[in-house]
Amino acid sequence: MTSILCRSSAVKMPPKSLVNAGAILLSFKPLASLASRPLQQQLFCRQIGTFNTEGLERRFEQRRQHIRKETEAWNTDTSAIFTNSELSLKRVDVYGFDFDYTLIHYTVELHKFIYENAKDYLIGKAGYPSGLKDMLYDPSFAIRGLHFDLKHGLLMKIDAYSHIQLTSVYRGHTPVSAEEVFKLYGGTHIPAHFLEATATDGRHTRLKQFIDLFSIPEVTLLADTSEYLLSKNIPFDSEYLFHDLALESLSLYCHRNVPSAVAEVHRSGTLHKAITDHPERYVKSVPEIPQLLHRLKSDKKLFLVTNSPFWFVNQGMTYILGSKDWRDLFDVVIVSARKPSFYNDVNRPFRALNPVSLAPTWRRVTELSKDVVYHQGNMQEFINMTGWSGDRVLYFGDHVYTDLAEPILHHGWKTAAIIPELEDEIRLENSAIYKDNLSTLLAAESLLQHYQAGTNAHPDHMALLDKWKHERNLSRTKMKELFNTRFGSVFRTERGPTYFCQRLGRYASLYMSSISHLNSYPPTYTFYPRRVSLPHETFVNFDFLTANA
Repeated sequence: MTSILCRSSAVKMPPKSLVNAGAILLSFKPLASLASRPLQQQLFCRQIGTFNTEGLERRFEQRRQHIRKETEAWNTDTSAIFTNSELSLKRVDVYGFDFDYTLIHYTVELHKFIYENAKDYLIGKAGYPSGLKDMLYDPSFAIRGLHFDLKHGLLMKIDAYSHIQLTSVYRGHTPVSAEEVFKLYGGTHIPAHFLEATATDGRHTRLKQFIDLFSIPEVTLLADTSEYLLSKNIPFDSEYLFHDLALESLSLYCHRNVPSAVAEVHRSGTLHKAITDHPERYVKSVPEIPQLLHRLKSDKKLFLVTNSPFWFVNQGMTYILGSKDWRDLFDVVIVSARKPSFYNDVNRPFRALNPVSLAPTWRRVTELSKDVVYHQGNMQEFINMTGWSGDRVLYFGDHVYTDLAEPILHHGWKTAAIIPELEDEIRLENSAIYKDNLSTLLAAESLLQHYQAGTNAHPDHMALLDKWKHERNLSRTKMKELFNTRFGSVFRTERGPTYFCQRLGRYASLYMSSISHLNSYPPTYTFYPRRVSLPHETFVNFDFLTANA
């Protein structure tokens, strides 16, 4: 999961074993040092391989076995915290939190609820065929971070350099061939203006990204509905389908008389009511989170800024903390905040909520008090009234854009992303089958780099290189399918970090699967990012040096 674009490190915490951020710790001297040799020596090294293919085959197997042996003892701790930039907890005076998927975690049953209710809305209110009712929710279909092309109706995975991963492009449930992708896009590259907003609300982007866990049922319903319409030969415009269905349409197309299906499930209160009526079904129990809040409260300031309404937050926090006095833990509570507009809209003032009716009051707010709940507001007034600014604030959230981008880019806060599926990905990376395929992949790549053939290479040499390339491709496919058969890992494409991973590296100082993992770290701990050799630098295995310090 690490690279120049998404590099991170975890820590050695006794009595736990050494952990790392998803990359394997290797002690052998790689063949990458070839690049630092003069060109004539490089060519000579490559020519050696043309005379002894049997020896090279043995070397491949020896290298693969050596790497596998090295990886045997090294596992990543699933409860570790990973860092993209240096961060000292000793400097943090104020801890801030989002609510959904940060302080409270949900079960897969909630995703099924969103899917089913949005599907019913499409049929009952948006005029979609009644046959959609037979579609069943598949929680394993999609992953976080996928893009949907409004024009061509394709769901795809994109890497950190804006290239399409050709083995992860779908129209409905049907894979799209590389030939068709090349025809539609003229290659694999997606122009920046297709991906990045030219207006603050993002309405000019053509590819929409599904960035948080709430989007998993949304993107699944989008693919299922596309597949149904295609299978029945019912003509449709993929852009209209997106806006009839997607949560994003609630903010981007608020002038529409009819809200989108998923937006209506959220906006109508249906989702919130289901959670509060049946928390045992939809809320995961994480007892370590209350412990963390009580620990931090002893000597730090705590605040809550969430887009959820107060009545829902109140019942949720009461449930997970087992007490109606949960507000005693927070110095400031802000609900219905409208993030990300909260961060850049300087004209929306705070309003205090009436403690009985919970309706916003009309008196102007001039200070933020502990015993009052506030509604909406904006970042500039928040900073002015609290004095909390810069890198002494650490804010936790699950949405890399909505929660974290503005605070770290424009206000200098430290930020921490909560990525619950990270735990499952690490567990897979620790498995024997993953390490077996990783060993084959790394052995093939190191020898391919070292023994690349010239135009007059011996046919046996070329055949051996083709064999290594096949081994490499086969291992990449197997590793991808371990995570998700269609789309692979949230963090990696077959050739490098995902677009999501790149954004995570830019907008999150730290990332972890749960805020409860902070309990394992002392309040004075400093997170140091993993040192990675740049391509032009002399290779140093920093992981090996650190592990043996």
